[in-house]
Amino acid sequence: MGKKTTIEILVLLAKGGAHLHDLKLSLSWLASQLNVSRQTAARRLLELEDQGLIKRVVGSRGQNVRITPTGLAALRLLHRELKAIFGLKPRSFKLAGRIISGVGEGSYYMSQRGYREQFERELGFDPYPGTLDIKLDEASLDLKAVLMQLPGRQVEGFKTSERTFGPVKFFLAKLKGKKAALILPLRGHYTDVVELIAPKKLRESLKLEDSDAVQVEVVV
Repeated sequence: MGKKTTIEILVLLAKGGAHLHDLKLSLSWLASQLNVSRQTAARRLLELEDQGLIKRVVGSRGQNVRITPTGLAALRLLHRELKAIFGLKPRSFKLAGRIISGVGEGSYYMSQRGYREQFERELGFDPYPGTLDIKLDEASLDLKAVLMQLPGRQVEGFKTSERTFGPVKFFLAKLKGKKAALILPLRGHYTDVVELIAPKKLRESLKLEDSDAVQVEVVV
C-alpha cells in the first residue's frame, strides 16, 4: 500500500468522529490503518497539525485529536469535487462579504510590471493597478480555507532593484457579472479578507461603496 495522502488520513479520522468531537486515538491503531510504523504515524499526525488541519492534546494515556475548521474545509472540498466529477454540481462556489477600503497595498503590488505582465498573459486583460477588498462573512471563511489548499493558477515571484516579490495564486471569478480574478498571495498571512483584480476599477464600474454586500463567484 502506498503512502496515504493528507485527505485520506482526514477521511479516516472523520470516520472515527473527529470532525464532531475529540477522538481518543491509538497510535498503534493509526499505524495499522496507514500500514506504517508508529513513528511514521506520529510524524503524519504532526504534519497535519503543522498544516492546521487537526488539533491534538497529548497526555500520558494517549492523545485526543479533532479536525479543525481548516481540515473540515478540505473534506468539504473533497465532497464538492466528487460531486463535480459526477456532474452533480457546477465547479464553482460563492464567497459572500462586504466591501472595505484597503491600505493601498493592492495598488502598490498591482502597479508592478512583473505582476501585471504575467496577469495579462494568464487572464487576457491588463489588470487595473489596484484591488477590490472584500471582508468575508463568517460562513465564507471555510470556503476561503478551501481555496488556500487548492492548487489554482499562479504567477511567479520576481526581483526588482528594490526588493523581492513573492508568487501569487489566483482563481477566475465574477462579481455582478464582471470578469475578475481572486488573488491569494502565497507569502501572505491568513485573514478574513480577499482581493479581486479586474480590467477596470470595480468600485467605479459597479458603483460600490464600503459596507456594500457582495457575492463573488469563484471558479475552481
